[in-house]
Amino acid sequence: MNMERYNKPEPGRLLPLEGAHNLRDLGGYPAGAGRRLRWGKLYRAGDLHRLSPGDRAFLEARNIKTIVDFRGDRERKAAPDVPPATLVQTFELPIDAASILDLCAPETKAGGEALMQELYGRMVVTARPQYRHFFRILGDPAHTPLLFHCSAGKDRTGLAAAFILAALGVDRERIYEDYLLSAVYLKEAIRQWLRAAPHLEEAVLSVRRGYLDAAFARIDAAFGGINRYVQEELGADAGMMREWYTETAP
Repeated sequence: MNMERYNKPEPGRLLPLEGAHNLRDLGGYPAGAGRRLRWGKLYRAGDLHRLSPGDRAFLEARNIKTIVDFRGDRERKAAPDVPPATLVQTFELPIDAASILDLCAPETKAGGEALMQELYGRMVVTARPQYRHFFRILGDPAHTPLLFHCSAGKDRTGLAAAFILAALGVDRERIYEDYLLSAVYLKEAIRQWLRAAPHLEEAVLSVRRGYLDAAFARIDAAFGGINRYVQEELGADAGMMREWYTETAP
């Protein structure tokens, strides 16, 4: 695998916003059979509670209609979204991050990487209802352009993006590429988080290949592979999604 490309993300993928981090377009990824993901349909992000007026105007120019919020109630109340004026509907699909905070308590013995691998393996099982609802939303093109997010835009959102890309026929290494970009785009934010909460580990605040490995391993063992998982467990209509979310590659 060419790790260098993870530090040279495709131009135009990250949206240049002042008050949001890790907000990026999923467009452009090759989706097999001469197809690629359409730009301007699906966006992934961290929280949206510090958007400036300029940021909101930037998102409004992209006609964001739908927001899917994977944060728990406590997170949403502490940092409510500042939505663009074009927003039509928000779907709250809480995958509660309290477990992350509990796992990272100072008295915890295990290292951060092991804890995150455990968490990812758990989420692919316990968060199936939320991700299944997410794919029902994706099944209605009227909801696009759509933005989905959690707090940092790396774990719950990272899995959601991985499942979308898998359903659309994006190869495994490209899925990892998109996932690992969070380590690039969150680098400065992670420094700030560590200064504010020095008891946390960088391994918990960033992403590692091993975390997604743990999710895929659990999916393979429990559900017979990623294709069966997204189609049977999450209800993805791969044919419809490819028709709407991909286009002929130039």
